[in-house]
Amino acid sequence: MIPAAGPTVAATARPFTFDDYASIVHLSDAAISPDGRRIAVVVSRTDLKKDDYVGQIVLVDVPSGKQRVLTHGRDEAEDPQWSPDGAQLAFVDVAGEGKSAAPQVWTMPMNGGDAETVTHAKNGVELYAWRPDGKAIAYVTQDAPADQTALDRHEDLFKAGDDPFMTRSLPSPSHLWVQPLGSAAAERLTEGSWSVYADAISWSPDGRYIAFDRLPGARFDDILRSRTAVVDVSTRSVTQLGTRWSLLPAFAPHGDQLAFTQAADATTITEQNAVAQAPVGGRQRDLAPSLDRNVSFLGWSNDGTLLVAADDRVDRGVWRVRDGQALRVDMGDVHFDGGTISQSGALGFVGSTPASPGELYVLEPGAERPIELTHYNAPVAALDLAPTREFSWSNDGFTEYGPLTYPLGYRAGKRYPLVLVIHGGPTFEASTRAFNPLVQVLAAHGAFVLQPNYRGSDDEGLRYAYAIVGKSPPLGAGTDCVAAVKALEATGIIDPSRVGVSGWSGGGWLTSWLITHYDMWKAAVSGAAVDDAVMQYSLSQIDSYMPYLFGGLTPWKPGGMQAYRASSPVTYAADVNAPTLIVSDAGDQRVPTPEAYEFYAALRDLGKTVEFLVVPANGHHPSDPVRSRAVDEAWVDWMVKYLPLP
Repeated sequence: MIPAAGPTVAATARPFTFDDYASIVHLSDAAISPDGRRIAVVVSRTDLKKDDYVGQIVLVDVPSGKQRVLTHGRDEAEDPQWSPDGAQLAFVDVAGEGKSAAPQVWTMPMNGGDAETVTHAKNGVELYAWRPDGKAIAYVTQDAPADQTALDRHEDLFKAGDDPFMTRSLPSPSHLWVQPLGSAAAERLTEGSWSVYADAISWSPDGRYIAFDRLPGARFDDILRSRTAVVDVSTRSVTQLGTRWSLLPAFAPHGDQLAFTQAADATTITEQNAVAQAPVGGRQRDLAPSLDRNVSFLGWSNDGTLLVAADDRVDRGVWRVRDGQALRVDMGDVHFDGGTISQSGALGFVGSTPASPGELYVLEPGAERPIELTHYNAPVAALDLAPTREFSWSNDGFTEYGPLTYPLGYRAGKRYPLVLVIHGGPTFEASTRAFNPLVQVLAAHGAFVLQPNYRGSDDEGLRYAYAIVGKSPPLGAGTDCVAAVKALEATGIIDPSRVGVSGWSGGGWLTSWLITHYDMWKAAVSGAAVDDAVMQYSLSQIDSYMPYLFGGLTPWKPGGMQAYRASSPVTYAADVNAPTLIVSDAGDQRVPTPEAYEFYAALRDLGKTVEFLVVPANGHHPSDPVRSRAVDEAWVDWMVKYLPLP
């Protein structure tokens, strides 16, 4: 079904362009005060000369909307957290100089006064939380190497395990410490070859326990095997509660139960449900059995209501959970991007809409809609932006969804080119209607842009997410994308002779798969793509993800090599006809860069129209503003040239 685009009117504002990328203000780390009257939030702006994002913590008064900068001259301050009584604000910022510089916890009195360093962890603080009495802070820091002297002498050979191809040394585990406020030394709580995962830690209200997620080791790949656990602060004994992949522990306000997310089944890559358990063990229960969504956020209010967030069709929604029932909050077109909850149950969060990048919002207890508190990105919202609507289609017994952005200046009765922008993952992800600068630029060039949520996406429940698991993960997901294009063709609004396909990571995998299996694409941009599934299993930092995705198969099990080769786009390189732009960071350990080189060499030697753009950086996508924009510019230029776009 084609959604209504609204009336077509003459534009009075200019469209969004690449020059507007640097004007976007980025908000993150919203922390609401215990009484719900103030929110501290990190506000970051682009500094093109530094090629970096420069941030500051801003205090926003909820009733009046007034703002005050708290961290002048602290460009890297982040993760603000209120003391339990609201009298102090802690945050993380770099302390020390030169080689001794490391991120530490600082505290700032809210009645005036300078910030002071609280922690002195040699390797810096990864995560922290106030003790409920406000007199100490728990933090996570990485251990020092067991024998630094030997490493300095290059006595540093190590045994390989589940390590990425660029590994030069084995990581040390991270563990929990408690730092009393004042002059006392920090106390170590946990130790061992296992590691604390720095996603969330939570104190019990009586200060007896700290909940955290425990990894079996310190390797990156171990994140798929995290289990929620608690440590008894006095005895330092650790009790594991999670029975499958589990994340985001949060103690209930009375301490009688601990909520966390846990994999819906033994296949750990599809959906996390909200569960609860007593901190000393006991029966585990599902907090929202009817929700059937991948919970990516949870938090308690003092009355025992749990707020959770999850992708749902083309939005990221919020639910209030109580007595096993989940009630969806009417968020309008606001997309939840993360926040915290006050003692009264007010949710302070960063949210974005189809027509605006992130702003700060508050959702009061019992309120029907959130209230927008800031307008940092009003200049962007005032531009002539292309509208985004939900589009649905059917395939293989599923009703599927994706955000569809209309070409700027759309006129009914005219057919337009189409560009698919496919999200990564391929699991634990979904495309939403939230503001997307790349999509806006493509739409300003006169294209429809569809971001299809194919099987494996987490927006339609466990059955849909699990449908990607099997001997050929891209096969069914690829048919979902093709079915979406055919459904759009049937509406008469797109030109089937001018369809392009693109994506990054898991979306790059599907892009490469689609151009090797369907001769319907006039241009393709394949970024950080899984072009060789065997190489992905052997060289990636998350190699155990692939056996989960392939239903337990590895390339070296019976039938495994055939399945992995059959799911590798490079196997079918001779069938590519679409002009293809390949993009990868030079040092990508998530989707190893050699896969891009291999696919490029295959297409080049076969005489295909191909270019390979290498980003001279380590990572899975460039994190700096200059290179990020350059990648998007190359992406759009390729579509402009080969679809072509106006």
